[in-house]
Amino acid sequence: MHASLFFDDNASYFAGADLRAMAREGIRATSLIRRAGEGERGAAEALHIGFWPFVREFELAIDKQHLPRDPLKQRFSNSSRARVNRTFAELARAVSTMKQEEGSHASHWKKDAQCLGLSSLEGHAVAPGVQALIDSSYSKDLPRFFSVLAGTEFVAEELSAYLTKRPAYLDHFSRKRWIWGEVHLIPHDDGPSHLEIDLDLARAYSADDQSAKARIESMIVETIALFAQSANEIESALAPKAELA
Repeated sequence: MHASLFFDDNASYFAGADLRAMAREGIRATSLIRRAGEGERGAAEALHIGFWPFVREFELAIDKQHLPRDPLKQRFSNSSRARVNRTFAELARAVSTMKQEEGSHASHWKKDAQCLGLSSLEGHAVAPGVQALIDSSYSKDLPRFFSVLAGTEFVAEELSAYLTKRPAYLDHFSRKRWIWGEVHLIPHDDGPSHLEIDLDLARAYSADDQSAKARIESMIVETIALFAQSANEIESALAPKAELA
């Protein structure tokens, strides 16, 4: 992990390896993702259509979130004023970059869908799990908001690591590449990743007590579970197995 904005021990504080394993196993256990990886076009199309409402709203939710400084100033009041000012400047840059990159990710999702042969991603009912993810991403409870972002990053990275290595999946795209997946695997060599920022801010905005870690990790687990639930609902609505038999 790179140095974070407020804490230097996030790598040991959070059970990151366990959370990542949960995301990896949870999302790959869904029939929709397995079928897409095995080269079923209907599953690949359902994946892009079904999760599009969340991909579209995710960048908007980040853009609309207000991050108050006062709670952070009060919590880290023992730090020097220079360090606090420097940290807030870094925070502003990190969140701005995150907003820009999530907008880029949504554009990649749309372009990948076009390369898959989909003329539109609109006009379909939103799966209940996807709507729950959208609602959670607009939460004004900042620990929850950043926990949802962290859970989303865990899932995005593990989904990308899986599908970008599946030739049967990639063959359906005119570019023979899944760019949305590729960009989620680019190393963040110039600073903390989205995931590292999300975990750091979920902790920074939480109460400074023994329950913070458990609450954050519980909300991340909840988010990961919602993605798996959503994949199952999307499969049922858009790519039921019976129709492909």
